[in-house]
Amino acid sequence: MPRVRPWTVLAITALIVVAALERAPAAILVALPGLLAGALIGLAAMQLGVLAGGLVLRPRMPRVVIGVGPRLHEWSTPGRTITLRAVPIMLSVTIGPGRAPVRLRVWGAYLVSTIFGLAVTATLILVEQGSFWLGAAVGCAAAVVYVLLPRRDTAVTSTGWVLLHYLRLEPREAAEIDAAPLVAAVTSAVHAGDLPAAQAACDALAEIQPDGQSSTMARVIVLEAHGRYAEALQLVLGMLTEPGLPQRDFALISAGLAGLAAAAVEAEQLEPELGLGWAERAITDAEQLAYPSHKLNGAKALVEVLRGNVSKAIALANTAIELGNDALGRADDLATLARAHMAAGDNATARLTLVEAERIAPWWPRVARIRARLDVS
Repeated sequence: MPRVRPWTVLAITALIVVAALERAPAAILVALPGLLAGALIGLAAMQLGVLAGGLVLRPRMPRVVIGVGPRLHEWSTPGRTITLRAVPIMLSVTIGPGRAPVRLRVWGAYLVSTIFGLAVTATLILVEQGSFWLGAAVGCAAAVVYVLLPRRDTAVTSTGWVLLHYLRLEPREAAEIDAAPLVAAVTSAVHAGDLPAAQAACDALAEIQPDGQSSTMARVIVLEAHGRYAEALQLVLGMLTEPGLPQRDFALISAGLAGLAAAAVEAEQLEPELGLGWAERAITDAEQLAYPSHKLNGAKALVEVLRGNVSKAIALANTAIELGNDALGRADDLATLARAHMAAGDNATARLTLVEAERIAPWWPRVARIRARLDVS
């Protein structure tokens, strides 16, 4: 029996509430657009709260996305990417563990978000006048309730889950999160192309937490930034064999394994059939555990290039580039797209594509390697 999603239940409940309060069919029709508008207002209010809490309390805030649809512009620093998209009806703010006290800062940012959302909902209820605004008040309330429902899976950790659980995590996970400032330092240094600084932060983390998952992931990031994919792959495979690994972590690690295995094959550090087999199994495992499929498009595209399915690779890479909000990830996807155009015999388009990748991260191993191949050709 299919699982009923919370948003579906809330949407049906909102419709029932509007129909009960506005009995006339004409009034209900006027209220329906209000429901949608209110839901967007509620979601935006919660995200504005995250943004305000992030600016005040200073957790790590790596991504801010304004709008949906095609990317119009992007502003990137080593620690943050701000993306403007074509239709500015949504706001998405990503925060995570940064400076100490780590968990308290993140928890506080989500508390500010909750206050924002509840305040906007209360305002709409108090000033509601007419069918449209009645619908808006109900839609806003439904959206805020949805965000506050405690849930955590491979796709999302809700505000409600953070408020209920973040300050009382079990010791192992709490220790991993509290070590996150050094992981963030590794990531920021890698994004800036400062690999000695990334290695120094990785070494400092290893001294504090030599056997922790955070330390291993930091080493994987640094190895990938050096193009040492086979070594990084061995670390990831070791993580997957850890006893008691939560399903959510298994999905996230599998997603990382897919890209590393394909990159190792491309760099001739792994036999094609072995590496591509690992990559394809990892993609399947991640998707079966509800990891968002669109986040795997970059790995899928590289697998298809290496399998010789050029048209499919180009389509997947273009989708990954369009949907991705991480600058370094987009540089990697642009490198894959350039590689696919090369395989299709279109070196002119490959060069144009690689110019965009080099604008973001000319030092990234896959970008530099494909540049060398293009220069030879």
